[in-house]
Amino acid sequence: MCGITLTLGPPADIPLARSLHAANAARGPDTQGIYARRIGPDLLLLGASVLGLRGQVTAQPRVGRGVLAWNGQVFSGLEVDINDNDTACLFTALEAGHDPVKLLSTIEGPWAFVYVCGSTVTFGVDPLSRRSLLIHTPDDACQSFILSSTRSAMARERGIGMRALEGGEIGVLDLTSLNGATDWAGALTLSRPRVSVAAVNGELPVSPPERLLAVEAEVDSFLTHLTTSVRRRVENIPAPAPGAARAAVLFSGGVDCSLLVCLIHSVLPAGEPIELVNVAFAQPPKSSGKLTPKPSGGGYDVPDRLSGREAAAELRAAFDRDFRFVEVDVDVETSRAARQDVIDAMYPSATEMDLSLAYPLYFASLGRGRVDGTDYTVGAKVYFSGLGADEQLAGYTRHRKAYERGGWAALVSEIQLDLDRLPQRNLARDDRVLSAHARDARYPFLDLGFVRYVSQLPVWAKCNLELPAGEGDKALIRLAAARWLPKTARRVKRAMQFGTKSAKLYEGAPRGHKAGEQLITK
Repeated sequence: MCGITLTLGPPADIPLARSLHAANAARGPDTQGIYARRIGPDLLLLGASVLGLRGQVTAQPRVGRGVLAWNGQVFSGLEVDINDNDTACLFTALEAGHDPVKLLSTIEGPWAFVYVCGSTVTFGVDPLSRRSLLIHTPDDACQSFILSSTRSAMARERGIGMRALEGGEIGVLDLTSLNGATDWAGALTLSRPRVSVAAVNGELPVSPPERLLAVEAEVDSFLTHLTTSVRRRVENIPAPAPGAARAAVLFSGGVDCSLLVCLIHSVLPAGEPIELVNVAFAQPPKSSGKLTPKPSGGGYDVPDRLSGREAAAELRAAFDRDFRFVEVDVDVETSRAARQDVIDAMYPSATEMDLSLAYPLYFASLGRGRVDGTDYTVGAKVYFSGLGADEQLAGYTRHRKAYERGGWAALVSEIQLDLDRLPQRNLARDDRVLSAHARDARYPFLDLGFVRYVSQLPVWAKCNLELPAGEGDKALIRLAAARWLPKTARRVKRAMQFGTKSAKLYEGAPRGHKAGEQLITK
């Protein structure tokens, strides 16, 4: 994992380039580097900061026939041994003359990249935007062309607008077409190949019992595919020091993340701990001036803390493993002090809803909490997330409402909508936030091979919404989890912002400042 910055513009913008590189350095503390090249009157600066996760730490940018900045993980599609570094393997393939767009299209894994070769700059993100790359084209606010994994305070203060590349979006910049011109239209080409991930319907079985049997019959295959996805994301993490963890899980105690813990346990060597990162927010005073009543447990017994403790206890009863339940408690002063940092990290996402989702991820990434009452900092560089389970397997209330409104066809349409908008609504934002403290996010439910497998299943083999919440929604996941965690398997879905209480941080916000509206930022 790394942070990428590219600026192409007048030398007067060198301080801006340095600020972007400094902002990205937090994403990759192991090594940083900058490649510089004159392009007519302008200066091209390509910077990269690296968090070493595979093989020998490989400094970036990699310079040879071309120059590569790579922020990603190769799980399949390119031959990379478990002990090899994927950046080095990818660079070797590019140096051999492979077309970067065609080569990247074969790779499964999260990625963003910039490759400068001759007079061409090629850049892009994977089909699901599991890695973020922001873009700015020259305008009145800034004459430089910019690519960056995250923005800097200087970019914010100068009012430089940036947008995130959309899922699968690829850009090609022809340096020979610039020649100091202000018209970038002929030099820059952006395209977004359509990646078809369809939520298949099919011919509906006659009776509800047949539909239930269809789900039960699929559980073994489902577990096989998901375990393969988990193994790909675990096996290449370097072995930790004795007593340390290589894997952490964003852990609410819900069924999705708990099932991932079961499968991570199944592929990890015996004796290694797994860190279960659980975030809770203290609540600010209400507008009346009176403090929000504190429940037992010092004010942090929010819903996710309670369900997290219960699920951790069930995991410990089921498996012989050191599951370290890390309680990350965030008081009111700390959350307020971090507000601008969180807004900067999630930018260009910019609503109160985005903020309420970014807060738990930001403090989970920071990883400072307590285990069994003792101060503890998460050691794992890799965080596993259950994102993608609800979207594919009908885990949201809106899926049940769609089914009640229009039957199976309406449900399929709602699932398809979630799949289509997942990159823009969640993934790029979450990458920017989780990476703020040098963590690498991995999403087993969003392995493209696993997504294709789930998408080809008839919808009634994924869920059975004739059953109540906690049973019929995400039925495949629930039946799989019930093999080890029967109580957790029936836990009803709860949104992160409500489970952690991050949605209640600003009850005293200005009138009219409601969830979903634009933030007022500097």
